[in-house]
Amino acid sequence: MYKLIATDCDGTILDPEGFLPQEIIRVFRKLNDMGIHILPVTGRNDIIARDYLDELGIGCPVIGCNGATLVNFYTGERFFTKAIDRENVIKFLDICKRFETPCKIFTTEKQYTNSRTLYEGGINLITVGYKKKMKYSIETMLVEDIYSVADEENIIKCVVVNNDVDFVLRIRDAINKEIPTLKAVQSNWNCIDVNRKDVSKGAAVLEYAKMLGIRSEEIIAFGDSENDLSMIEAAGLGIAVGNAHICLKNKADLVCGTNGEIGVAKVLKEIFNIA
Repeated sequence: MYKLIATDCDGTILDPEGFLPQEIIRVFRKLNDMGIHILPVTGRNDIIARDYLDELGIGCPVIGCNGATLVNFYTGERFFTKAIDRENVIKFLDICKRFETPCKIFTTEKQYTNSRTLYEGGINLITVGYKKKMKYSIETMLVEDIYSVADEENIIKCVVVNNDVDFVLRIRDAINKEIPTLKAVQSNWNCIDVNRKDVSKGAAVLEYAKMLGIRSEEIIAFGDSENDLSMIEAAGLGIAVGNAHICLKNKADLVCGTNGEIGVAKVLKEIFNIA
């Protein structure tokens, strides 16, 4: 019997306009009542996912920044924060400088950028088509010298956003080749996220499951992008939504309906025999 549902948010349980469908909420609440643990796992900073946690209304924790943080806002517990050290941040910035691209750097509390476009566009540059207005956000700082940010504490993620997908993937590959202590993955079609090499959604899910005494084979995981791959592979049942990247579909045990079809809710109702 499965005991933990770990799920990505954007492109997976959120619909194409950025809303959390009522059927997802109903099914997750039903599973929670059955004693099944629900764990949202996002590439976003954890606080930026709190709107959806509040809508779920089950007091569950959330994994943020691709596995760099685990927090429960309702109990006040911050289980871990896995920060990138100053040396690696500088190495990342050196690659951005070589590619002549701006970037974002996230701490647990703020985000910094050296681009007015990224500063003004915010998450909307990535979550294209979203119409939901969010209550929670983090402070964004526009800085002239992005290297100065390397001295900040608790840097948990670095990001490059560019609508030229080939360009973004070249930067991803350069980071993975030249900085072996970091890992860059595609989190959206126009975005790469950079974390510590030992940080991943899959590792964070397994760490939380261990706290609960849950084995990997008792976990179901859902996702749609490259940054969900580790989670799909770590779970006993890894499920890609129908709109997922091909790399995820190739590794998943099962492909369900798209996020626009509320695929996650439909397959969970089948697995747990929920009406």
